[in-house]
Amino acid sequence: MAPTSTEPGRIRPSRSARARAVLVRGWPALLTGGLLAAGTVGLVLLPTLASSAPLLLIALRPTVSVLLLVGGDVAFLPALLIATVLRALLDLGYFGLARHNIRSLLLRRIGTSRLVTVLSRHGAQRGLLWFCLINTNVAVDAALGTGSVSTRRFLRFLIPGSMTSSALYLSAGSALGPWTSDLVRWLDNHASLLVLGGIALACAHAVVVLVTRRVRARRRPARVTTTRPPVHVDDVG
Repeated sequence: MAPTSTEPGRIRPSRSARARAVLVRGWPALLTGGLLAAGTVGLVLLPTLASSAPLLLIALRPTVSVLLLVGGDVAFLPALLIATVLRALLDLGYFGLARHNIRSLLLRRIGTSRLVTVLSRHGAQRGLLWFCLINTNVAVDAALGTGSVSTRRFLRFLIPGSMTSSALYLSAGSALGPWTSDLVRWLDNHASLLVLGGIALACAHAVVVLVTRRVRARRRPARVTTTRPPVHVDDVG
């Protein structure tokens, strides 16, 4: 008699449960990937948006360089709100990637997992949380995500830290406004060339990555064929 779905150990999860599990594990990748894609678009359109829509540029790419560049050309409170939310979401995405053991994107940004391994020790987590009030980076987010720090506790330190750092960068950008305005004006005058150059650079990078992968794929079978054959007992002596 074929086993039924009510037998212990044979119960299959429903589609909604599986979809929920996929969403729980996949939201960090979706969130981080979307924010990084928006940042790439902001980088490509930076020469145009820096003068025409600086607030949109902050929404696409709320990095330190962008906040310093357009800090004097935007209203402080809306820019602070947008930068705080988006910078905190990106840190939360890296935290979730580490929490759910999705390491590929993290390792590409960090370069190695040794730093995360050192920082993720239990004794260093409290210091890392207080460090979030000053600044955040990928290694700190990943180290806290791999540890025992809860998401709520991480957000308690992350949100005030993101607001404080964003306010400082925007204030510095406002103070540097007389000098950055010339740079923004130059970017506006050469926007088309810079956009085309950015697209060409992105295409060249994609070609290099594709060629590198193909070369590595060709070398792997060659290494397998050049391995030394096993030594038999009859051949010894």
